[in-house]
Amino acid sequence: MILDDIFQFLHDTGFARNHAIFSTKYLGHSARYYDYLRCSGSEPSLRCLLAVTSQLQRLACEEKTQPARADRAKLLSQRAMTEAFNRCR
Repeated sequence: MILDDIFQFLHDTGFARNHAIFSTKYLGHSARYYDYLRCSGSEPSLRCLLAVTSQLQRLACEEKTQPARADRAKLLSQRAMTEAFNRCR
């Protein structure tokens, strides 16, 4: 699931220390939303994919973000948006 890759990136870079922060700050849902998705095998909502895409784009554009991290954030953002587009077909 794309969210696993995104969480790992944000965790490794210190932006999301745990699932609750990831769920609320980056996915725009309750603190246990990411845990629910992982346990149930459910697909992330379209709203969630758009929220995380926006957050990753914001992170990639911040001046203080290291170039390698910015590139990774852009790539993950593109992957999340692609999944959102595919969901709309």
